[in-house]
Amino acid sequence: MASARLGRWGWVWRSLLLGSLVAAPVVETVDARWRSLAFRLRGVRRPPPALVILDVNEASLGVADRLPPEQIAASPLWRRMDAAWPWPRALQAELAALVLEQGARQVVFTLLYPRPSRFGMADDRAFVDRLRPWRDRVVLPAGYGLERDPNSGLEVLQLRRPVVALGPVGLDALLESPGGSMEAIPGRAWQQQALAGFPLPHPPALAYAAVHRPPPAADLGIDFPGPAGTVPVVSAWEVQQQPPGFWRGRIVVVGRTPSRLADRRPSPFGPLSSVELQAAALATVLEGRGFRSLPLPGSVVLLVSWGVLALVLLARPGQAGGTAATAMALAAGGLGGATLAWLAGWWLPVTALVVAPLAGGGGRAFGQWLRESRERAYLHQVLARRISPALLADILREPGPLGTQLGGSRTRCVVLFADLVGFTPLSERLSPPVLFALLNRYFEAIAAAVIAEEGLLDKFIGDALMADFGVPRSRGDAAEALAAVRAALAMQAALDRLNAELRTQGQPTLRQGIGIHVGEVIAGNLGSSQRLEFTVVGATVNLASRLERLSRRYPHCPVLISGEVLALLPDQLEVDSLGEHRLEGWSRPIAVYGLRGLRISPPSTTISPENAAS
Repeated sequence: MASARLGRWGWVWRSLLLGSLVAAPVVETVDARWRSLAFRLRGVRRPPPALVILDVNEASLGVADRLPPEQIAASPLWRRMDAAWPWPRALQAELAALVLEQGARQVVFTLLYPRPSRFGMADDRAFVDRLRPWRDRVVLPAGYGLERDPNSGLEVLQLRRPVVALGPVGLDALLESPGGSMEAIPGRAWQQQALAGFPLPHPPALAYAAVHRPPPAADLGIDFPGPAGTVPVVSAWEVQQQPPGFWRGRIVVVGRTPSRLADRRPSPFGPLSSVELQAAALATVLEGRGFRSLPLPGSVVLLVSWGVLALVLLARPGQAGGTAATAMALAAGGLGGATLAWLAGWWLPVTALVVAPLAGGGGRAFGQWLRESRERAYLHQVLARRISPALLADILREPGPLGTQLGGSRTRCVVLFADLVGFTPLSERLSPPVLFALLNRYFEAIAAAVIAEEGLLDKFIGDALMADFGVPRSRGDAAEALAAVRAALAMQAALDRLNAELRTQGQPTLRQGIGIHVGEVIAGNLGSSQRLEFTVVGATVNLASRLERLSRRYPHCPVLISGEVLALLPDQLEVDSLGEHRLEGWSRPIAVYGLRGLRISPPSTTISPENAAS
């Protein structure tokens, strides 16, 4: 028992370990793709109402083509826009100043200013002077990334601070998932590690700088509201055309979206420009809806607990189908739990939660399938000539008590014993080849009757046969009793045909006695682990054997049944009552009946109305 339990658990833990090793290299990639899919399934979410993008888009760059010359001439702002990109920084500052003058709460630039303006130092001074009144409400970005060193010609990481000194500065870097999609806002730990080689102070992420909030230690997953255009966008050329009060209290993110001017990076909702990505990050910080990963100790506790639960549950089912179903249920539970955690703002290792039970369950189910295949092959070999093909197919679908383990269970069945009468003297007169040939012809004739009635040929004992009706599958006591009776009558008919052949061949004829009883038995495998045999034992078996021996006293009634069998078929049997008998091993008398045949029901007749009237 202990070794069997260890074997069950061994399949599971070995498969869990193997699944973990196989999944480890792809966990982060698969998790990232699952998170992207979760966003798409969730759909678009409304961003904070205060957030708006001021977009230097194609329409703003082509305002000269959009509006008639007289309109452009009437607007100083549009006249200054009528130029190729990049616009003078003084014009970019003017856009920000216009919304700040109308009550905007904050302006966050995503346009980098790492080098002096190509329009000269006066342009940079104009930028600073125009926005100085709101310097604490204007956030400028610092760039971080690979850039070619002019001295060495190699690409190196560089921190590019803005050359215009004004107010808060935030880092424009966002973190990618293993699949290349923008995914998280860097936290303090990343900032300290990535910027360790650069002079202090180190700027926090742009989203934290915009809300004047210190970054947390851990990275924060971006809760993307939706695809491009989800955050409200106002074209730069329409900044003065908005209704009164539109800009009041707004947080305005200034950037550019034309594909020829802005890099577009992957997101769960498709490619987004840098200004849209920063707007999504800012929305995440404003609403406090970002995603966090479990710390390492928490992840270890979660995965170990999940592994133990999977180990316990997967070790319970006894068959491959049950184990596979349990593994699928655990995987679905892991996926559902990770989804609920995602909705609550936590990133769980969903791949590990799903793959671990599938690997463990798959490994154990495969082992069980191999064992069950061996059992079916064994059962087919043992039972193919002992039961009907239909019953064999039913048993092989689910071996149940006919497996390859020792043990039994209580059940009810009908037991039939058939034995040759006076065969011992006959066997002494016949040579072994003739004797065995005669026995084989006899058993061939009577065994076919048992198979035809879907009984089980339990065993051959010398010149006797034992058959069971109702194990390992029962059709009900009455149906099994009727099947045993029909088998007994068919045995008698087969013996009559065999005796007719023997007479024509000048060989001695045979006589048999049959006993039938119904009751409780213990059905199961007897023997050793090397040699098993399915059989039934108990008082019912002994009583059927005693009835068969009693038949020798009634040559005219070769088939004897007990009162219990007759009680199951009171209107279907033709019997002779032989009274009550005290049989060996029984303290009370047993009612015994000689079976003459099955009672044939008279055909039903239909009386026509005309005959009834006459």
